[in-house]
Amino acid sequence: MTLQDLWKITRRQFVAIATCALLGVLLAFGWMLMQPKVYTASAGGYVTAGGGTSIGESFSSQTLAQQKAQAYVTLFTNRRVAEAVIEDLGLDSTPQDLVSRISAAVPDQGVTITVTATGPTPEEARDVADAVVTAAAKEAKRIEESGPTRQVVGADGKTRKVKSTAQVLIEPNESAVLPKSPTSPNPTRILPLGLLLGLLAGYGVAALRHHNDTKLRHVDEVEATAGAGVLGVLPQSAALSSERGQAYHPKAFHEGEALRKLRTNLRFVDVDNQPRSIVVTSANQGEGKSTVAANLATVLAESGEQVVLVDADLRRSAVARAFDMDGDVGLSEVLAGAIPLSDALQETRTPGLQILAAGATPPNPSELLGSHRMEALIEQLSREHFVVLDAPPILPVTDAVLLTRSADGAVLVAAAGRTHKEALERAAGSLRAVDAKVLGAVLNGASTSRVDRVRYGDVEYGYVKSYSDDYVYESEDAAATSRQDVKAKRRRRVRG
Repeated sequence: MTLQDLWKITRRQFVAIATCALLGVLLAFGWMLMQPKVYTASAGGYVTAGGGTSIGESFSSQTLAQQKAQAYVTLFTNRRVAEAVIEDLGLDSTPQDLVSRISAAVPDQGVTITVTATGPTPEEARDVADAVVTAAAKEAKRIEESGPTRQVVGADGKTRKVKSTAQVLIEPNESAVLPKSPTSPNPTRILPLGLLLGLLAGYGVAALRHHNDTKLRHVDEVEATAGAGVLGVLPQSAALSSERGQAYHPKAFHEGEALRKLRTNLRFVDVDNQPRSIVVTSANQGEGKSTVAANLATVLAESGEQVVLVDADLRRSAVARAFDMDGDVGLSEVLAGAIPLSDALQETRTPGLQILAAGATPPNPSELLGSHRMEALIEQLSREHFVVLDAPPILPVTDAVLLTRSADGAVLVAAAGRTHKEALERAAGSLRAVDAKVLGAVLNGASTSRVDRVRYGDVEYGYVKSYSDDYVYESEDAAATSRQDVKAKRRRRVRG
């Protein structure tokens, strides 16, 4: 996996990753609240070894103190010391438990022993640290004085027994300070650890979802799957639908510009053999093929082309509804020889655009659309018109495949965030299996929201806001027709 792949997963699965990270922090915080608080306090003891009247004696005493410090460091975790501390403080604890809460350390060639004690309260941690130093000092003195007695002859000639005196002592020199905050659980360690574990889990979930997510959202994905170029990207918009009369609904600037770009790309898809009849289809139902067909036919007619839009979806017709026309008579009756073609064609409000509705639903749609009459009809219409055929989806039925064999090619429509890669790949493969030509694809319903552009990349319309602000004159700005006037108005909007 490359850094680019990782960045793509992060963008697309940001919500899942952030949710897991937040959950990790919350779980760590909850675990931290359930743990008993532990406070830590430190005290110190200084090891002394007699003194000296000369530099040599002082050096010898210092060396002895260093050696004794290394030996006495174990006294602080001695059972006798622990028992003395328990008795002194009245603790409800066993010597073994108390010893596990005490640690002592002395630096190399040092004489200061640092004692660290923990406790459930700040006061107990402080008192235990101080009591351990005091008890260890007493224990060291007892050991030093436990040597054999000596017999000494005094000045009067009498012999006396003299007990051993302590030459090395531990002097408490640094009392413990009352801790202000617990040392465990430590939020500065636990919360970042929870965040890290949450992020790891989040990326694991994100990688799994990314692997299983085969929906098409970007132009590159559509081109790679369909094996053909993307002729246009239509934005997600209520104005681009096949609802009744929706074909006449005014289009916003970026919607109209997207349709005009589709029209231009279609004209240049094969300059040597420009198509005169195209089939507009999709892999499955509900991906916008009828919407694309109706709006493409409209923009072609608006450019001066003589266009006939044929509703070849005899099972679920939508063209007549989109143009608010009567669809009871149409293609089915023409192919059956019930009425002549001229009587079935209907004029629209768009000059140069005629509609051939689907007509009655026949019992054998595939046979009709794959018949020689259908092939002859397409050839007849394409002599003087550009023919756009709205065909059924490819995967459920074979109608579109049969139609494309009689036309100059097909345009595959993929719905952004809905069409799956394997579905579009199978649809394109079905067309190529019968030597039908795939002219290109259309990505329909692409989101223009900033959030989706961050998640899935800027499909096509990142420029919409600034582009339309610069080049589209609204009715209230009709007087400002010069470029300078437009720039001045834009600057006023920015300042406002």
